[in-house]
Amino acid sequence: MKTAKKLSFTAVFLLCASLLFSQTFSENLLLSDAASGFGQNAPSFISSVKKSVTVTDRSSLLAALKETGPRLILVKGKIDMTDSGRGSLLPDSVKASVPRLDAKIAEITKNTVLPVSSYSQWKTKYTASFNYSENESGKVKEVRAALNAFWKNLIEIHIPSQTALIGITNDAEITGGSLVIKDAENVVIRNLKISNCYNPFPKLEDNDGLNADLDCLSLKGSKNIWIDHCTFYTPFSKDQIESDKYLTADGEKVKWQVYDGLLDLTNANDFVTISWCIFRNHDKTMLIGNSDKNDSDEGHQTITIHHCWFDGCNQRLPMVRFATLHLYNNLYTDTHSKGIDRRKNCHIYSENNVFSDLEKSVTNNTFGSFYDRGSINIKSSGLSASPEWIPSDRYSYRADPADYVEQIVKAGSGNSKSIILK
Repeated sequence: MKTAKKLSFTAVFLLCASLLFSQTFSENLLLSDAASGFGQNAPSFISSVKKSVTVTDRSSLLAALKETGPRLILVKGKIDMTDSGRGSLLPDSVKASVPRLDAKIAEITKNTVLPVSSYSQWKTKYTASFNYSENESGKVKEVRAALNAFWKNLIEIHIPSQTALIGITNDAEITGGSLVIKDAENVVIRNLKISNCYNPFPKLEDNDGLNADLDCLSLKGSKNIWIDHCTFYTPFSKDQIESDKYLTADGEKVKWQVYDGLLDLTNANDFVTISWCIFRNHDKTMLIGNSDKNDSDEGHQTITIHHCWFDGCNQRLPMVRFATLHLYNNLYTDTHSKGIDRRKNCHIYSENNVFSDLEKSVTNNTFGSFYDRGSINIKSSGLSASPEWIPSDRYSYRADPADYVEQIVKAGSGNSKSIILK
């Protein structure tokens, strides 16, 4: 006689959650799934796609993006954007290099004011070219710009309008790349790992050390965007990155900062939803609005972030300027420094979020407005007594009870789902 198989705790939880709560907890994602929040119209073009294209490496991905849209691009396996067919240029530790990267640096710097034979030499000599209080300048600045242009041309992935980029295997990943959605409409990115946007050529900025300028994913001036069930992460720990330091001309030790943001939204985006994503092990995690001076963002930056897990991140969870932002059912664990960082003219409606550390839940800034209802372990000082706006006036949604958010988000967020293509 056959005996019934016992269900795992996770399976039982997912089954019960799918019956009790507003979200779908199937291990499968449907191509026809609808987005909720401001980005609800992002996937409207998918039904008009004639055929899909499966990509497995850098060249096939870039070729698929050049095809006439609308386009459905399916990612199979891991794509290393630094590998143009001759091997990866990503180092396996913060102080390491790769022979081909050393050779390329030697080629570009030959016959310049700063010739070097390796990445290690570049780090030492570039940093020593300026005082800590200076911006990079002159011929050395031109050399770094040439190196950075080579790198950007190698790793940037420009996503045009009416594109769906979806992982179809558990190991679907884009690593070493910088996805850019600029002046585009109706873009969907789902079920992918997006990792290690390494920039080996940061620039020295006065009194601010070395700074990289490439993000894992950046949105600029775009509309109707849905980022769903993705896992964003950095492979090296904060301590490892902090250990790689070099001396300026006046003897100041500065960190060789090779990472910028995981997901940054700048230059007046509209109607964006970021849902069921994991953001892990990163410093400058998410930036919404890049400057207090960029007031053209006012009236734009309409963004919903829900059921996301910010785990082991340092700051910018997110940092918010000008945006009309709805944060609901998000989970914050092991925050190292600062959680939600309110800046100029932000308009935040926070709802049923969960924070593991009250003191690091929200910064002490009191810029703009920040209204919260129902969140667990959120710092209440400085919060607005009443909301400036109501999300349900803009779109239909249903927030899950805060008491269940930790279990729900840990069980359902991130990539590694199965996609049913129908």
